[in-house]
Amino acid sequence: MLTIPQDIPDFVLSSQLDNFTISADKRVTFVLKQANTVILQETYTQDASNQIHILDLFSLMEPYLIGSPMLQFSYEVSASSETTISKTFTVLLCRPIIPCSGADFVTNYFLTTLAGRDKITSFNRTETLYLTTGSLSSGGTTIPVTAECVFVNDQNQLLKSTRSLGNVADYGIRSIDVSPSRFTQSGYRLLRYTILAGARKQTFRVDQDEPESVGLKFRNSFGCVETFYFVGGDTVEPELTRSAAYFAGKYKNYYVDEQRKHTLNTGYIPEGMFNLADDVARATEVWQMDESGDIPITITESNTSRSDEDDGLFAFTVSYIFASRYQQRLRLLPDIFDDSFDDTYN
Repeated sequence: MLTIPQDIPDFVLSSQLDNFTISADKRVTFVLKQANTVILQETYTQDASNQIHILDLFSLMEPYLIGSPMLQFSYEVSASSETTISKTFTVLLCRPIIPCSGADFVTNYFLTTLAGRDKITSFNRTETLYLTTGSLSSGGTTIPVTAECVFVNDQNQLLKSTRSLGNVADYGIRSIDVSPSRFTQSGYRLLRYTILAGARKQTFRVDQDEPESVGLKFRNSFGCVETFYFVGGDTVEPELTRSAAYFAGKYKNYYVDEQRKHTLNTGYIPEGMFNLADDVARATEVWQMDESGDIPITITESNTSRSDEDDGLFAFTVSYIFASRYQQRLRLLPDIFDDSFDDTYN
């Protein structure tokens, strides 16, 4: 008899797709598809327990999910003289192990490894949150998004204010601009704000010092582009490798290769942001945020080690090089005078 002992849920996180088990007393043909594209089509023979195990199912789907983090897949299981079993299901890219169902996770959390923990931000920073309901088509409703802000004035008086950020569609992966510059109040400074979307909740605490920082964009564990800012400094270590030979009796360099390694320090960060620092370190797509545009970079080293022996704060580092062969970048001076400047006395 052909059965599926434990079926795949209608909506599932990719990290929860491990082994797929088929129970059968005869050879079985298994077909896995993404839309109309066949990913896998194989015929399997059952073991002594009349079971067939298809291992590491996620590795078959990951190449498709990297391009689009939430997709619909389907499988079909058939055996001679048996009723064919088929199912269509939706998968969301997710690299961490989540201790709840996929539906519960996306209902209660934004698509970030912060998982509701506070994030430190500042007024010169860009912040974006992503959410989904796990549906690929609209259920005919929208999700209202609000910001609960706390301000303080020079007399240390607090002011609480709730701001509407509009509604987002109830299907697909949706982004929300939650940069602190969106929340201002005359005569007050923003202390913190909490973004609410249904049961999802994310608090941002504003660093009033507005320290200089180096911002990185990275594709996080859910395939969404998130930001992380390093305030502990940027160390640059250029390394030149020269190739030389004799030309017409003269010894000359004919090629110079440069690896300009940048090392960024997070500065001390609270425990709630540890997972986010880990996510940056393991990201395969990273960009440095620059006024002239985002610059693709490649992370080469990282140090995010920590211990639970103390309750203190920790600082982490990542090292990167520019993805381009050309490692040196010029910063051009802005124009000081316009064409109307009077240069009579020059």
